[in-house]
Amino acid sequence: QLLAARVGIEMLAKGGNAVDAALAMAATLAVVEPGMSGLGGDAFALVYLARSQKVVALNASGRAPKAMTRDYFAKKGLSKIPLAGLDSVTVPGVVAGWKALSDAHGTRPLAELLAPAIEYAEQGFPVMEKTAEDWAAFASKLDADARTTLLIEGRAPRAGELVRQPQLAATLRAISKGGRAAFYEGPIGHAIADYSQAHGGPLAYSDLAGFAAEWVTPISTTYRGHRVHECPPNTQGLTALL
Repeated sequence: QLLAARVGIEMLAKGGNAVDAALAMAATLAVVEPGMSGLGGDAFALVYLARSQKVVALNASGRAPKAMTRDYFAKKGLSKIPLAGLDSVTVPGVVAGWKALSDAHGTRPLAELLAPAIEYAEQGFPVMEKTAEDWAAFASKLDADARTTLLIEGRAPRAGELVRQPQLAATLRAISKGGRAAFYEGPIGHAIADYSQAHGGPLAYSDLAGFAAEWVTPISTTYRGHRVHECPPNTQGLTALL
C-alpha cells in the first residue's frame, strides 16, 4: 500500500527504528485499507533485537468474550462459530499490541506514530484499486451504522475517490493521547460493549477492560541452513514451519 509504505520510509528518515516504522504503517493501514487492517483486528509481531541477537514475539490477538461458551452456541442452535455477525467477534487486540510494542522496543512516542494515520483520516485519502474492490465486495454485510460511516451515498468508494473518516480520526487521536486505556477502558470501550449488548452479542465491557497483549516465546526450526522463527499457537506460525 503506497501511502502506508511512504509513512514507514518517512519514519525511518526521521530517525525512528524498524518498530516505529512498522507501527506507523500499521496505523496508516487501519485508515487507508480498513477492510484488512482495522482497529477491530489483532496484532502479532516478531522482533529481532540486534544487540542481544534475540528474537521476541508479541501476541495481541483478542480473546473470545467470557460469555462465548459452548452452551452459548448450543442454545442458539449453532454447531460452529459463524463467519460474520456479533457471534464471531473477539476482543480487538491491535491497540494493546501497538502500545506494548512501542513501549518495549520503539523510540518515538505513540502520538507521533499515529499522526500520519490521523491526518489521512481527517484530510482524506485516495482509495486504491484493490481496496475499492474489497470495500464493494463486503458493503452488503454492513449494518445501518456502519453504512453511514463507511459508504458514500449508500455505495462503496470507487478507486481514486477521496475518503474522509472523521470518527476514526477522533478514535486514533484519543489513542494517541491516552494509549491502551483510552480504547479499552474509556468511552470507546464502553461504546463497543454497549453496541454488542444492545444487539444480543456476547462481548462485554469487562472483556475489553481486562485485555492485555502478551509477550511469548517464538517457535523456530531450521531450513537449508537458516533458522526460521514464527509466533507460536494460537497463530498459524506452526503451519509455516511444518
